[in-house]
Amino acid sequence: MGFFRTLFLVVIFYYLFRFIVKLLAPVFGFQQVNRKQQQQNRQKEQRVEGDVRVENLKAQKPHYAKDEGEYVDFEEVD
Repeated sequence: MGFFRTLFLVVIFYYLFRFIVKLLAPVFGFQQVNRKQQQQNRQKEQRVEGDVRVENLKAQKPHYAKDEGEYVDFEEVD
């Protein structure tokens, strides 16, 4: 019986917490975060089909140091 009571209290606390967060979200600025996410979603939706966009243009460094040499994968031949 104690397990069900604890489970019930956890569920009630969870929904109560969500309700309170929704009420206090504008006070703490979470609304601005939601607006930013919505703007980004709208930008993604406005893209034309077949349009290619590269988000990260940083040059990728090789995963090995120059003094180590390259790793060559091989198979053993019997």
